[in-house]
Amino acid sequence: MKCLFCHNEAPSSLKVCKNCARSEKALEVVEILHPKVGSYIRSCKLCSNECKSLALCGKPRYGNLIYYEDPLPTNCCNSWFCKGSDLKGTNLAVFYYGCNFDCLFCQNWSHKNVNIFYVSLSELVEAVKNPRVKCVCHFGGSPEPQLPFAIKFSRKAIEVRKDLMICWEWNGAGNSSLAFKAAELSYVSGGTVKFDLKAWNEFLHILLTGRSPERVRKNFENIGKKFPEVLSATTLLVPYYVDEKEVEKIAEFIASVDPKIPYSLLVFHPDYKLRDLPITPKEQVLECYKAAKKHLEKVNVGNLHLLGI
Repeated sequence: MKCLFCHNEAPSSLKVCKNCARSEKALEVVEILHPKVGSYIRSCKLCSNECKSLALCGKPRYGNLIYYEDPLPTNCCNSWFCKGSDLKGTNLAVFYYGCNFDCLFCQNWSHKNVNIFYVSLSELVEAVKNPRVKCVCHFGGSPEPQLPFAIKFSRKAIEVRKDLMICWEWNGAGNSSLAFKAAELSYVSGGTVKFDLKAWNEFLHILLTGRSPERVRKNFENIGKKFPEVLSATTLLVPYYVDEKEVEKIAEFIASVDPKIPYSLLVFHPDYKLRDLPITPKEQVLECYKAAKKHLEKVNVGNLHLLGI
């Protein structure tokens, strides 16, 4: 189809071309792509959305999640550098239902069909008592809306197992105080905190996720001031939109915190609401890699199998 504003080519899923997606014009289609954005009455402080209703968020005794053991090394985005990949045993993968973002490219989008799986704190603590479990990864969805539960579980887990690593994979837009406490647990246990940095341009970020990147960057910087060694980041290379310009700005930002922070560029495959886009072109992947390497020491490309490599 044609871009709604300039009439250049644009995918029907996004309705705007790359250039207009980086302009204020993008905000005019956000309510179409993310119909729930802006409908919240500000009240809750668990994440940057500040919704009126807590739902399951914040309940300290139960989580809305599933968990399972994944043999090490796993397909974790940090497996290319994480010391957990050298261990023998399993990772306790804790998948939280729900998310505070609305990414059009979500590759775990089934979490949006929010099933209710009540899991108690005691049940999860019992699971980490098994000596084959070497690390815990909080992901989803995203753990931000349930951070009080996740933090309480993590604290009890490392009380039970001094050798247990605590890791987080999130969008990073949680309550700043809670995010810092979660990062501290990773620091104490030798784990990692992976931020998914979706885009640099604010309008493009809102177009793709329905949310502003402001809290994400604030939390990344705050954690980096005290615990830079736990940080890592990923960016999904949405074809044509999240290009080398976006990646270079993100890499500059990461380097301003610490140029040694690992950064992984992920090859995109069509999913959820962006099924009309192709796999990231090889040329885009190469240009993005070069842009990131200008500023960072540790850059990786994930999902290379999608390119037949």
